[in-house]
Amino acid sequence: MYLQTTRLIIRNFDDKDLETFLAYRNDPDVARYQGWGLPYSREKGEALIASMKSDSTLLLDGWSQFAVALKETDELIGDLGCRIKRDDPRQARIGFSLASRYWRKGFITEAAAGLLRRLFEELNMHRVTADCDVENIASYRTLEKLGFRREAHFVESFLVDGIYTSEYHYAMLQSEWRDRLKGG
Repeated sequence: MYLQTTRLIIRNFDDKDLETFLAYRNDPDVARYQGWGLPYSREKGEALIASMKSDSTLLLDGWSQFAVALKETDELIGDLGCRIKRDDPRQARIGFSLASRYWRKGFITEAAAGLLRRLFEELNMHRVTADCDVENIASYRTLEKLGFRREAHFVESFLVDGIYTSEYHYAMLQSEWRDRLKGG
């Protein structure tokens, strides 16, 4: 995987990403609405990077994680995840995380738009979904800015550290993506 946006590169992980990856994965502010739990171990980080650094294709029914790095320095600032449905490979689910020092700068919107472009325009996806905790205002605003439509509100549906949280589920169709590009 290799994509470029105005300020970013979306690429496979590399061994050099490990320390930065562990730092933001272990940041309580970043992990708060994610399902990975704390602490996020070095072994887990090493295993994820090892499994994703040479993976160039999107996996069927498994998460593919890609590094989001600054174009000027190739410094890791976050990651994007994508999961293709096994029973319908024209549908995908995406997710994202970003180191807190890069929040509120439009980076995740830019990175996710690059991934959506690949999914809808090059891979001919019919539908892409995403979900987030209802308290994660920045994530749902990002999804809405990208053109996702809120389809559902699941109350106390996701177990995180022994507590049930509520989720919003979003989706976008390829036709909606194309309409946005046309300005419609």
